[in-house]
Amino acid sequence: MPLSEKSRAILQAIAKGHTYEQILVQDLAWTYHDIFKAAAEALETEPASNDGKSYSVEVIRHEHPRAYEKWSAEEDSELSKLFRNGKSVKEIATVLNRQGGAIRSRLAKLNLVAPA
Repeated sequence: MPLSEKSRAILQAIAKGHTYEQILVQDLAWTYHDIFKAAAEALETEPASNDGKSYSVEVIRHEHPRAYEKWSAEEDSELSKLFRNGKSVKEIATVLNRQGGAIRSRLAKLNLVAPA
């Protein structure tokens, strides 16, 4: 549902940092209720959220199939071996189907590198 012209104008004023009072004097017919309604309209146009997350596990797993899965002892062993053999974080991430951040975190957890 698109925003009404009134809501769009109010939200633009908010985005510019205008106070309630500054917004209300722009059009004397506007009320505090109109400001709240504009915010509600904006939220209705927002795409569905991912339970408050700013990322989608499904999208990330498309590129990194093992993302957010529990680490196994075998994976820890493989991670240690690859790291000791001089493989880069990116190379290890590719082999283990994990994100680079997960590799760095796990290396720190296994005391192979200093925590960031």
